[in-house]
Amino acid sequence: MRTLLLKTAAAGLPLSLLLVVATGAAPSGDRLPVSGSSTLTYTHQQSVEVADGPGHLLMVGEAKGTNVNSGPTDYMADGQVTNVDMGDLVQGNGPHQGYFTVSDKRGSATSRWRGKVSTTLGPQRAPRTAFSGTWTYVSGTGKYLGIRGGGTYRGHFSSPTEYTVEWKGESSK
Repeated sequence: MRTLLLKTAAAGLPLSLLLVVATGAAPSGDRLPVSGSSTLTYTHQQSVEVADGPGHLLMVGEAKGTNVNSGPTDYMADGQVTNVDMGDLVQGNGPHQGYFTVSDKRGSATSRWRGKVSTTLGPQRAPRTAFSGTWTYVSGTGKYLGIRGGGTYRGHFSSPTEYTVEWKGESSK
């Protein structure tokens, strides 16, 4: 194992990443890359029209799914996701924000996110809705108590009730 670490260190990889690969854990305070994706389905969804013009909606919802880890550690692999969101959309465009919580057997981590929704018309005038923005950890429980960090996300809707989001960033404790 020591020879592997020395050879890998000589290749220029950061020591914090070497420790994660070798032990599966990061030293306290080190920033680690994290990333994943989730396909989520709304369990609750409500919208209210705003009377200031056509197509202006305030929306709120809760969606659930499973996180698929795509980072170098086992961070929240197969974790259960609950996302609560709200949007202020005109013709399917505008700001959105919410809270994304991922839980596994070791605890949970909640991130606050903000971004923008964009809707364009595709073939046969079918709407295509995509979104992107930034996120920051706001709380954690269990192993994730004291988690810090943040990153970016992007995604798209595959139906009015289902969407996929990909996220990446850094975490530390």
